[in-house]
Amino acid sequence: GKEFLKLWHYHPELELVYIVSGKGTLYVGDFIGNFESNNIFLIGSNVPHMFDSSKSFEGESTSIVVHLNHDFLKKLSTLGEEFNYINSLILLSNRGLKFNTKESEKFKNLFLELSETSPDEKVLQTLKILYRLSLIENLAKLGSIEWLEQINMTDERMNTIIEFVMMNFKNEIHLNEVAEMVAMNKTAFCRYFKHNTNKTFINFLNGVRINYACKLLKEKNTSNSISMACYNS
Repeated sequence: GKEFLKLWHYHPELELVYIVSGKGTLYVGDFIGNFESNNIFLIGSNVPHMFDSSKSFEGESTSIVVHLNHDFLKKLSTLGEEFNYINSLILLSNRGLKFNTKESEKFKNLFLELSETSPDEKVLQTLKILYRLSLIENLAKLGSIEWLEQINMTDERMNTIIEFVMMNFKNEIHLNEVAEMVAMNKTAFCRYFKHNTNKTFINFLNGVRINYACKLLKEKNTSNSISMACYNS
């Protein structure tokens, strides 16, 4: 479709993403940054993430996405030294990875071939891509270990709260509103949130907004002033 589905989510599989065309904002844990055509990402098991397409992008947003079974990869990585690269990628993906490669055209062909191969060949083609990616030294690790380890996304209430914040932080959010959403009074909610994140809800929300403002200020083609970035966040 014209835009990627804006959905804050996580799953046990690793997610390998090649952006064929499109641009926008990527959220991985507490990381907020940009994505654009020819970017390659590897997002680890149960790492929450979201691709939010830019309204200014003209044309179709398309990507090739591969979900990789975590247990299968772990078993494969134990079969011999030639598979050590798989374990390295699994460990690095725990924060989410962006591969900064000047060879994006070569990878584009590899991903396109992947989408056209038979099911049996897909496994071999995927391993070939992963091996090539493991040789890239210029990696950007995305989410912080502290955030990803502290926040238990498998806690249904916590997941509901974080998802609501990530989807709505640009709007006005009232503490009472969020507490009611998870069937708590304000006092119980504040205790629960502090216990699970080591932060007050307001501090957490402000942190997300500050990260987003920093992203706006870093953009190359921007005319954002500091006041404009603060207003947008």
